[in-house]
Amino acid sequence: MKKIAVIHTTPVTIPTLKKLLAAAVGQGEAIEVVNLLDDSMLPEINREGRITEGVKYRLNSLLLLAQTTGADAILCACSSIGGLAEEGRAIVNIPVFRIDEPMAGLAAGYTRVGVAATLQSTIFPTTALIRRKAEEAGRAETLVLNSLVIENAGSLLAEGREAEYDRMVGEKLKALLAENEVVVLAQASMARAVENWPEEEKKRCLTSPVSGTEAVCAWLKQR
Repeated sequence: MKKIAVIHTTPVTIPTLKKLLAAAVGQGEAIEVVNLLDDSMLPEINREGRITEGVKYRLNSLLLLAQTTGADAILCACSSIGGLAEEGRAIVNIPVFRIDEPMAGLAAGYTRVGVAATLQSTIFPTTALIRRKAEEAGRAETLVLNSLVIENAGSLLAEGREAEYDRMVGEKLKALLAENEVVVLAQASMARAVENWPEEEKKRCLTSPVSGTEAVCAWLKQR
């Protein structure tokens, strides 16, 4: 049985990613998921306005802990620390995947791209990754990114006010979608806001959970 360790910065992503990983690995296959959570990192990043040495230390500790579980690979489920997770590849002997990397690659294929987040700390890492993917594809000069931070939405989800969160985020996303070819949902937790949208609109919203879990499971199948 394959094993993957998933590093979370919020408990919200745990059930969603566990279900998606099981679906991505396919029928007749089994996967063991080890969830590692530190919900102190995002508040610290937002409070300080940067990735602190404390956050870096704790993430590196989680990467090393993940390796000790016997996992075949590690999936970082948070875009805000995705770049840090990439740096952490140097301290472990198993692959470290960013959940948002496949999504960024898809976004780089468009010209006008909206990027939405509920946390300011997520916007820069996501746009930087999309720009990097566009440069790798030779499309950097034609790419236009339009970013939006949906303030106060995150607190609604934390308080269990899910219907209000879905409504607020959904309205903002529809407005952003009207001005762009696609909209990137910079946080895995935002995907819930478009779950009940018409298929034509939903497919223009690029989310990291599905593409990110499919990428890591495709790698696992090749081993």
